[in-house]
Amino acid sequence: MSKKHIFLLGFCILFFAYQYGLRSAIPNVLNEDLQNYFEANTSQIGFLISLSCLAYTVMQIPVGIIMDRANAKNISALSFALFSSGLICFVISPDLICAAVAQLFLGISASFSFILIIKVSNDYFSREKVAIVSGIAISAGSLGPVICNPLLAHLSGVFSWINVVLFFGVLGVICAVVGFFVIQGKDSSADSITDSSVDSSVDLNTEVATETSSILEDIKTIISDRRYIVIGIFSMAVLGSLSSFCDAWGVSFMTCVHGISREQASLAVSFVYTGTIIGGPLFAYLSGVFNSFKKVMLGGAVSFAILLGLVSFVKLPITMLYAILFVMGIFAMCQFLAFPAALSLGEKRLGATVTSIVNTLTMLGCTILICVFGYVLDWSKGAEQLYSATDYRCSIMVSIMSILFAVFILSFIKLPTYKEISEQEN
Repeated sequence: MSKKHIFLLGFCILFFAYQYGLRSAIPNVLNEDLQNYFEANTSQIGFLISLSCLAYTVMQIPVGIIMDRANAKNISALSFALFSSGLICFVISPDLICAAVAQLFLGISASFSFILIIKVSNDYFSREKVAIVSGIAISAGSLGPVICNPLLAHLSGVFSWINVVLFFGVLGVICAVVGFFVIQGKDSSADSITDSSVDSSVDLNTEVATETSSILEDIKTIISDRRYIVIGIFSMAVLGSLSSFCDAWGVSFMTCVHGISREQASLAVSFVYTGTIIGGPLFAYLSGVFNSFKKVMLGGAVSFAILLGLVSFVKLPITMLYAILFVMGIFAMCQFLAFPAALSLGEKRLGATVTSIVNTLTMLGCTILICVFGYVLDWSKGAEQLYSATDYRCSIMVSIMSILFAVFILSFIKLPTYKEISEQEN
């Protein structure tokens, strides 16, 4: 890699950390401030924030198509600037409707961040290095929420929260502009497109029709290969189970099943997140050591399911609970290998499109499993006033069963080893 490409990857990591940190910190830290500012209740604020997640998910495949045909430098700078501008628009919105539009804008611009990292890693590293490089990059970017949550809480306690968010928005625009001018040269993807462009004398309508046909053919090629779908289902099951536990029901589950305080339960969930930061690079490294994506993915998923069951059905001392949750977070990141595994199956030029399709399935899985978890929880509670430990355990069983189903179907497909990937590239 040249210094230009190293800086480009670093810039993409900065954007991923920036948007991930602020998208998670603003609704968590400033929830009451947002309710007062927009004169809204909790449900309305929840719907408002969910709009960015919806836009993020819907945009994944279009973003992948764009990224395989565009200049990564320009796209990273533009999406960084648009997200930062969206923050400014959100915080100065006069009413809830304008804020909802701003949230959709934030989700659309943020949808480029993850795919950018995978795209740059895939384009400028050899295939056997993509997993470890992208794993380290995503883990570095995942520090965004770890830094932004306490930082935003501290600054909003000293200054007006509106001014604090405006400051982050302006800072993001400045970073985007500086990055655009500092990263020199053209991206190889853009070069290849320029070289393969049709002659200017060709009718524009014919060119558009040809490009559209090419896009549809690429998508058809990917979704017709069952290996991509199985990998997506695996990613969906593992990350969906992790999200339903950590993002939706983890704190209430811990307080009910283990009888600990909400503060202790919140700390317990943070141990899972800490484990995920370490798990990405670790599983990428292990896949290289064992010369296999499949073996490491299967082993990690089964271990994750076992620890999830242990936490659910065995009452543990608090220190042991923290330790097991930390290890559980590490094993959950076997899910990350779904992306380099999928990239190893096809052409490099389709890296972003492949990533976007797998990530769309993953995000849909998170939404579906969270909904199913809540449905099973209510079904188990029946006419009772409060949820019991048994109710939560029934819901957790849905997550465990989905993981084991994903393990079962993944075991029937063949994925290339690192040795085979290296031989293909050479």
